[in-house]
Amino acid sequence: MEIINNLLQQVSIISRKHDEITKITGENFNIFSVMNMEHDEVYTHSAIIGELLNPNGSHGQGAIFLDLFVDHIKESFNSEKDKIELEYFGKLINDKICERTISIGNNWDNVTGGRIDLIVEDNNQILIIENKIYAIDQPYQLIRYKNYAETKSFKNSFLFYLTLDGKDLQEQETPYIQNDIEIIGSNFKYDKKNEYDNFRLENKGANNIHHCLYYPISFKKDIKNWIEKCLEKTHSLPIIRETLVQYLNLIKKLTNQTTNNIKTMEILEILKNNVLQSFEISNSIEPLKSKLYYAFFEDIIQFSEKRGFSVDSSNLKSNTYFGLYLTPKEWNLKPYKIAVIFDTENGTNYSGLYVALNFNDNISEIEERLIKTKFNPEFQSNHANIWKEPSNKDWTNNPEIWEDVAKGQNGDTYREVILIIEEIINIEKSPEAI
Repeated sequence: MEIINNLLQQVSIISRKHDEITKITGENFNIFSVMNMEHDEVYTHSAIIGELLNPNGSHGQGAIFLDLFVDHIKESFNSEKDKIELEYFGKLINDKICERTISIGNNWDNVTGGRIDLIVEDNNQILIIENKIYAIDQPYQLIRYKNYAETKSFKNSFLFYLTLDGKDLQEQETPYIQNDIEIIGSNFKYDKKNEYDNFRLENKGANNIHHCLYYPISFKKDIKNWIEKCLEKTHSLPIIRETLVQYLNLIKKLTNQTTNNIKTMEILEILKNNVLQSFEISNSIEPLKSKLYYAFFEDIIQFSEKRGFSVDSSNLKSNTYFGLYLTPKEWNLKPYKIAVIFDTENGTNYSGLYVALNFNDNISEIEERLIKTKFNPEFQSNHANIWKEPSNKDWTNNPEIWEDVAKGQNGDTYREVILIIEEIINIEKSPEAI
């Protein structure tokens, strides 16, 4: 126990240190996270990257950010064997860089078409970026864009496959049957350029065999480093600079490079030297969650009994929905009750907490419709419930929420659940909406 206490003390010191750093820097505040747009490939990532790459973008800085991107790419692929021939861009042919539609749907006759995430083109070259954070790869996606680029008769075309960590695209596409002809597609990574050139020669004139050469790049390294270089050029541009700082912090968050991740690495070093004790602590986490869960609902039960509610605790631990059902004494003859329930249909315990007016099976359609008219848009509804979710709805592996839950009746989670219960009761007894 002495070793465990010492271990917990060391972890606590590291945690407080890094928490103080994030507090001082404000790193945890991110406008993209606040707006729930941190994973949006189109309206966050492609939009920001595309605006920076556009010399005529609203930043008003001409081609400086585009040139920095070209510089970074040339530095990243600069060996004699794999040297990229990308050059600086002249006057762009089209200002539509982000989400340019080249055809509605896919044209399988020529294996082209679709909507390109990011595209930059002038009279000499075309640069295409396929932006993938969590979306799945579409069939023949880069091949279709490469075929489109070749129809434009450009001197050079460059395809980039952008992911969080710079993963490779699958080499072989699933064969596709078009007019009884089997279409075959192959994606060649840049380090197989010789194989790609030989493959093109061997299959020249074959209308059913398609291919592309692509460069994998990452948010973790390439976009992060490029944004850092862009920041160096914005010292006298406070609005652009602060926007880029926010976006850079978002990239670090998505690629596990934030202060919190550095904190984790330091803690891991301590745990590595105390493996047995670390497992003792780890094995106690789930029992701790269970203890805090039951203590939390015991507080809800105490509140309910003081108010004279009848309490059904038979579902405190079940397979799918677990929590409490509460019936105010004035509702004894009414076809509904209050539910404080976790919805764990996704297989995750302590996830999806909601407080609801829960309909009994015998409620009539008229009664259900009338009661629903009383509740404002802040409440959601379906055939079984009218509900609202508290701010701390997903407890699963969130230590801050569990710490709040451990405060019991003094915690924000408890207080918000009680407020929603009171709100449901007050709305239920209000006059019916006309």
